[in-house]
Amino acid sequence: MEIKVAKHAGFCFGVKKAIEIAEEVAQKNNGNIYVLGQLVHNEKVINNLEEKGIIFVEDIHEIPQNAVTVLRAHGEPGTTYEILKGKSITKGKNLNDATCPLVTLVHNVAIKLKNDGYEVIIFGKHNHPEALGTSYHLKGKDTFIVEHEDDFQQVIGHIKKNNFDKVAIISQTTMSVIGYDKLIENLNSNFDSKFTEIPLSLKNLDVEYGYVDTICNPTKQRQSDIDELAKDRDLIIVIGGKNSSNSKELYAKAKEFGVESHFIQSAEQVQKEWLDGKEKIGVTAGASTPDYLINEVVERIKELTN
Repeated sequence: MEIKVAKHAGFCFGVKKAIEIAEEVAQKNNGNIYVLGQLVHNEKVINNLEEKGIIFVEDIHEIPQNAVTVLRAHGEPGTTYEILKGKSITKGKNLNDATCPLVTLVHNVAIKLKNDGYEVIIFGKHNHPEALGTSYHLKGKDTFIVEHEDDFQQVIGHIKKNNFDKVAIISQTTMSVIGYDKLIENLNSNFDSKFTEIPLSLKNLDVEYGYVDTICNPTKQRQSDIDELAKDRDLIIVIGGKNSSNSKELYAKAKEFGVESHFIQSAEQVQKEWLDGKEKIGVTAGASTPDYLINEVVERIKELTN
């Protein structure tokens, strides 16, 4: 039996940086620091950070006045900063921003497009913190968000109903590359005008209808790895947090290839019957999955097949 681990499996640099910031701040303050929401979407990582004294809260009002606070990798809407400022929590004092720089880039793209007169539509998950953070820079809760490639009719209806002269579509960084491509393809096959690609540099803002490729390279690399694994694997195991958008996309992509696939959070979930009769097993992991979890899954596979 052969086990092949995807080249880009596991932590991306944005997640690594966020965890480093949180651990460093916790060490300086003997724990007792606050994070709003999950710093990264992986339950094991969160548990380890809690053991170091980091307190995770879902409601910003649970964060005490003057508390040392870390903002998660997915980014936050401006209202978060305003509320924290009212609690005397500010950058340079006791607020540590762990937002991934690639998410910040998407925020800046959204702002630039909006200021240039575009109606900006997001291809993303409606309740994902990144998409919600980006929407703040546009129309807040009224920002138009679509999740699926088949939602093109909704996009067309939104444009026609409001008679927008200029429309630009951007994507959450962790969405499906193929899904985004198909959304644009569907729009161009069914809408009166063509959506033209606008470079990430935003140098060409002369088009009336366009889209910007804001899916990050770490996401693209991990999804491309699935293409390679699916060529010769008869089983693919995807490791990732239950709430991890990029991990779920990896799992969905593996299944699309028709390869038997399983989505797990820990090595204990690997079942012996999955491995029976399998000769070539592929293992990959989302961008919030630490190396030790990947290694544990590989060891578990070896134990069950020996």
